[in-house]
Amino acid sequence: MPSDDLRCPRCLRTAQRPGLLSSRWTCVQHGEVAPLHAPRTGSTAAAAQLATRSKVPVWVPWPLPTAWLVTGLQAAGDDHSGWLATVVALSGPNPLAAGATPRGADLLVVAEQPGVGLGARLAGLPDVDPGPALQAAMAAGGPHPVVHAAGHAVPVWPVPTDDGRAVFAGEAASVWLWMITRPAEAGAITLEDLCLVDLRRPDHELDLPTGAPSAFLV
Repeated sequence: MPSDDLRCPRCLRTAQRPGLLSSRWTCVQHGEVAPLHAPRTGSTAAAAQLATRSKVPVWVPWPLPTAWLVTGLQAAGDDHSGWLATVVALSGPNPLAAGATPRGADLLVVAEQPGVGLGARLAGLPDVDPGPALQAAMAAGGPHPVVHAAGHAVPVWPVPTDDGRAVFAGEAASVWLWMITRPAEAGAITLEDLCLVDLRRPDHELDLPTGAPSAFLV
């Protein structure tokens, strides 16, 4: 991935290169960070390259929901750490949109190690991890979606937000799993018995249908 414009995954400020004071990339506001690389077009080759260096899953719903496409990839990390967070963007018809021509919707599937903060920013939340919001959602009880990640049933809890997104968070493969949709009503796609596969596994060499870059990652 391009390395000439790396950003803080939490605030998008320009990340500072490692130097005398720190061996890691840093942000003037958030200190040491896993630098965020620019989004890439979603392609089978780019996804395979992303998976090769990733320390966390590269989750893709498979099979994809009807008429949905992979529309972007992004990662946070560096040459020393590998990718500590990955995002797969998908776009397709809004499952709850009315009318003969359904409006479009976007879905981001994020896997990240604790402390990275990328998923929280994409979700529009102030916290670095979903922990506080997730605890509140679990304490509130009520129904929650279950997705299947690498063959395991994983509960994802709705996390309150008020900016036109639907946010679900949980834990899969020992790291955070975020599922973020826009508009909010497109969160109904999480009820479609989604199965997530990890592209790092050699038996998941998928021919991904791809589309124009998602504006959700820009």
